Amino acid sequence: MFKSLLFLLVLPTLSLSQSCEDNHVKLQVLGSGGPELSDDRVSSSHLIWVNGEAKVLVDLGGGSAHQFEKTSAKLNDLEAILLTHLHVDHSADLPEYIKGFYFSEREQDLIVAGPVGNEKMPDTTEYVDLLFGQKGVYQYLNSYLNLNKNSRYKIKSFNAPLDKRNIHSIKIDEQIIAKSIAVNHGPIAAVAWRVEIGDCSITFSGDMSNRYRSLAILAEKTDLLVANNVIREDTSGQGRWLHMPPSEIGYIAKHSSPKKLLLAHFMTRSDPVKEQAVAIIKEHYAGEIMLAEDLHVIAL
Repeated sequence: MFKSLLFLLVLPTLSLSQSCEDNHVKLQVLGSGGPELSDDRVSSSHLIWVNGEAKVLVDLGGGSAHQFEKTSAKLNDLEAILLTHLHVDHSADLPEYIKGFYFSEREQDLIVAGPVGNEKMPDTTEYVDLLFGQKGVYQYLNSYLNLNKNSRYKIKSFNAPLDKRNIHSIKIDEQIIAKSIAVNHGPIAAVAWRVEIGDCSITFSGDMSNRYRSLAILAEKTDLLVANNVIREDTSGQGRWLHMPPSEIGYIAKHSSPKKLLLAHFMTRSDPVKEQAVAIIKEHYAGEIMLAEDLHVIAL
């Protein structure tokens, strides 16, 4: 509860406005797939670069850490990890990064933020404790979480509220602000994230159905909207309950007016019909639409 309050109270303060070009902001797709082991893609993960440094990681599904190695990024430049939800294909590689920092001799605290829990999922702070707490799965790494133990850096975990109408903020550093809003992913606790660097912003849908109609609020006039294209337009049943079809992505893009749209998180059901999805979205949205590939770099 205390950490949830901290999340609410840390508000943005920026003195200078700067564009994406001013800060050389780039997005690198570390993983463009989902949980399947047959899609030839790494699970969902995105890396935000600012002025040549890798600053924020949004989701870290299986394979994310290996992809990070393939980039020119330095682990010690990373300031925050933002989780849209705690499904395996969005969160599994967290222990890899935490252990990796031991070898990079990191000395700066690391922010790990994600949704507060519900009846199906734990709080993000609880998830971190289940991994690295005194009785956690990786309790040998407990010094990075326990304030009473010596370590070069600490994990600072925060819970984002499941508020579907109001935006909540956390200050990453003097330049970077992360904002969240709750999204509907069936019974799973989930949030979308908007990362702002001066006047530049990238918004991530995470997995969602758009039943809350909340993403368009968070993504308003964002420079880049990353939308997860998990299902086909004709998908029904559980898939439709958990995810948004291309027409919903188009609806969101129409009402939020992003400068660019990146479709990501492809699965074997949506990958073969990517171009059809683009055509459906174009019925609603006239901006540039891109298709994510692993290690794809987008300059904003």
